[in-house]
Amino acid sequence: MQFTRLSLLTIVVSCVSSSLVTAQSDPYDLPIREHMFPNGLRLLVLERPGDYRVAAKIFTDFGAMVEEPGELGAAHFLEHLMFKGTQTLGATNWEAERLLVGRIRETERVLIAELDRARNDLRERGVIDHYRHAKTTPTIDSLRATITRLDAEAAQYRDNGAMMRWYQAFGGTGLTATTEQEYMKFDINLPKERVALFFRVEADRMRNSVFREFDQERMILVEQRLGDLNRPTTPYYEQMNAAVGVVHPVFWPEGYPTDFYEYTRAYQRDLYERYFVPNNTTIVLVGGVSLEEMVPLVDHFFSWMERQPEPTRVRAVEPKPSAERRVIYRSKVLAPRIEARYMIPAVGHPDRPLFDVLGEVVRREVRDGLRARDVGGQVNVNTRIVHASRFGAPGSINVEIVVRGEAGIAPAEAILLNTLERLGQIPVAVDRLDLAKKKLRTEWHRTAHDADRVAFEIGHFQVMDRWQTLEVYLKARDAATPAAIMGLASRYFVPENRTIGVVKRPEGQTPATREDESE
Repeated sequence: MQFTRLSLLTIVVSCVSSSLVTAQSDPYDLPIREHMFPNGLRLLVLERPGDYRVAAKIFTDFGAMVEEPGELGAAHFLEHLMFKGTQTLGATNWEAERLLVGRIRETERVLIAELDRARNDLRERGVIDHYRHAKTTPTIDSLRATITRLDAEAAQYRDNGAMMRWYQAFGGTGLTATTEQEYMKFDINLPKERVALFFRVEADRMRNSVFREFDQERMILVEQRLGDLNRPTTPYYEQMNAAVGVVHPVFWPEGYPTDFYEYTRAYQRDLYERYFVPNNTTIVLVGGVSLEEMVPLVDHFFSWMERQPEPTRVRAVEPKPSAERRVIYRSKVLAPRIEARYMIPAVGHPDRPLFDVLGEVVRREVRDGLRARDVGGQVNVNTRIVHASRFGAPGSINVEIVVRGEAGIAPAEAILLNTLERLGQIPVAVDRLDLAKKKLRTEWHRTAHDADRVAFEIGHFQVMDRWQTLEVYLKARDAATPAAIMGLASRYFVPENRTIGVVKRPEGQTPATREDESE
């Protein structure tokens, strides 16, 4: 059969129109394809024919939740160490370096034993003043000096930045790594013809990382953390996290200054070997590649890894809140504010998607309440704990009002609590609910058109629950009704689930001349 140019054009337009109708009728349809390898490695591919590049990410179900008290921040530190190269990337003479690495490990083993032996001499005895019997011993000083000397000798065999140069040489952009409470990820955006480089580098990093420049990276982490703590909002938000959560490590901070000096190569190596295994790993690819093309490539680079014992899950279960809590925080530089936090369930719970909608509604309702009563204030609603906003563990929804002066705290609190109570008693206006859902749809539309962002969402949902939950989650938000939002508010916005935070000036202090509202 022969077609004229016009009929061909008609067919093309018809197909495009049909695809647009389909896309509009189900904007959350993600044709993700999955392959599970015998060793437990999971591959997820979202094919985008015609794309010349690929957003490639590798997620490990590992993060700050697995840390132990006294070692907080160790997960983030491990990310730093895993950027220092492997036995083939970043090494100029691995055989020579390997001998020195072995001597460092053995010396550290003796150091750990000496620290344990001297525990009563070194143990912290104070609370406010951090009193110690002693800070060190001659043996500890000698062992640490030996490690420093050996590490300096090993430095001659290092080629720093090798991974970055390889990626950049073959068109890689946006090389990043992130460690949060639940995951660590490494990602790169590559030409589709170069995606094998991602598999080669990340398989090597996953099992052969060499922890070079350990103490240098430790100090970089200290500098980052001190910089974060110098932001006036950080200590306040960490106090609020601690008040909301009782036992779950999702509420723990990124580490205290005392933690960073406790890190050891042995502890970091233990975390690495337990969690960075194929059956705890997901690869996500979004772009111009197909699952059929990628399966043999991934198999080639990762199949030599054997399935390992499943890493230890986080055993902490956050108890149901049973009492209202109140935090009074004094600050010379932080603007006065009132905040209400309510614990909410994790991703995977049917209520969790509705909190995204409820948050948008709350922000506008509280803002309008302040304006109606001529109370000045800036409203912020989020579900953030530390850095992240969604978890496979319980979190909180946080409603914060930054007021112009302390006189505004009391009226702002009354408006805030009255608004939240009313939302649990009277259905929200349909137009207000539709506006909230429209904003969320717009945000998702932008995400879905960005390969890197949608790849992150796929991987993050897999870590929190499972990747299939993403589509269910998005559709649940869009299907929210006034009755569902009212029911949610009535169940969760209750006094026994509430933590109030108030920021005031220190007693007797005049307002500071500088305020830092950064978060």
